Amino acid sequence: MERLYQNISKRKSTRKFNMDSLDPSSMERVEQALQDIPQLFENLTVSFLLVKDGEHFMEKGTSILGAYTKVKSPHYLVVASKEASGFRQAAGYSMAHVLLKLNDLGIATCVTYPGADLTTIQQFAPLGEEEVPILFIAFGNPEDPLSLYPKLDYYKRRSYKDILLQGPVKRKYKFILEAARLAPSSFNTQPWRFAVDGHKIHLLRVKLGFIKSKLFSSLNKIDMGLALGFMVIALKSKEMKFRLVKDPVTYEGMEYMITIEMKD
Repeated sequence: MERLYQNISKRKSTRKFNMDSLDPSSMERVEQALQDIPQLFENLTVSFLLVKDGEHFMEKGTSILGAYTKVKSPHYLVVASKEASGFRQAAGYSMAHVLLKLNDLGIATCVTYPGADLTTIQQFAPLGEEEVPILFIAFGNPEDPLSLYPKLDYYKRRSYKDILLQGPVKRKYKFILEAARLAPSSFNTQPWRFAVDGHKIHLLRVKLGFIKSKLFSSLNKIDMGLALGFMVIALKSKEMKFRLVKDPVTYEGMEYMITIEMKD
């Protein structure tokens, strides 16, 4: 888990890929990395379906990639699950582990948000019963090998003043919030906010206006799962004891998600 934690500050999104396929040994490592991915809920599994022929998938599925997501890559993962309460947050949580695992292998990634063309997806990555596609992860070798890791000024993130609703934060807990702060988000919206009450960290999501909610609400729920995943990875890397609980708090303009309760 320490290696995944170290990759939180080493990962960046890649939009330009070398279109050559990964070599067989690298692809085997990817398939191994997709085994036993942590899940947020015991009764809801998030699947990562491998599309090896990314070039043909992209050609046939041009309509599903959309204006923002025209990312050409040699391979894709289709992230899918059943539609159930919290399934988008669950997808983000599991995806956090996958992104960092691939980054640790030296493989570039980019999260894309498709409109679902089920016929095309089923041709390349058959979905399980009742599963729906949630998003894609484009992956492969970067066009520029030096672009795999971020420069010092890569992260454009909100300050703690912007994301902390309540404090103070104990010094020994700051690395947990920093892990979340560095998480990727759709269109860099960074919807997460935190209320810290002693040994509890409450996660909340910014409520959006009507128009923005139509555009970003579903994506931001995935983003919240990603942030939570990064926080859990950080905690486990330091072997800190904690549990995830429901302990709702109310703040104007915010939607409560979950609470991390530390066990000192």
